[in-house]
Amino acid sequence: MEGQIKDFHIKYDGEIANYDTAILKSSALNGLMGMISEERVNLVNANVVANKRGINVVEEKNTICENYSSMVTLVATTDKGATTVAATVLRGEPHVVRINDYWVDIVPSDGYFLFSDHLDRPGVIGAVGNITGAANINIQSMHVSRLKPRGQALMVLALDEPLPEKVLKQIKAIPDITDAKLVKL
Repeated sequence: MEGQIKDFHIKYDGEIANYDTAILKSSALNGLMGMISEERVNLVNANVVANKRGINVVEEKNTICENYSSMVTLVATTDKGATTVAATVLRGEPHVVRINDYWVDIVPSDGYFLFSDHLDRPGVIGAVGNITGAANINIQSMHVSRLKPRGQALMVLALDEPLPEKVLKQIKAIPDITDAKLVKL
């Protein structure tokens, strides 16, 4: 996400809403604040740091979850817009199941991820694969989600190594790709 964070909404759906979620709140804030704050952030002071930075933190609990037994949704709102990420635990491991309006199934790892917003058109995925292949960058997994056929889509590639800036620029130059970002988890 880009911009100055104003609000952080944490929603607990399903069974998890019946439990004390204080440690999850601190963990989420720690992850968020640790990336942007010059101040050392940890589980103990994450709430204090968010408060000092003027970030409005809201928690919401709902004991019903349509798709999973439990799901945690984080919405960070900045001066540039909102970013939504939802996750659950399946088969004993975490899964990111939603990014903004896209339903996905991504298992976070310690590697690099390429997030590509694009129009759902034939050849876009192949063009990205050709560029990464020519750069000798291996794709370990791929997930594509779309809002409707031939409409907006999101592709997430798990990569074995980071993309050099020049390769990322080549991917961004592909027709029908509206944005591409490299993320290190």
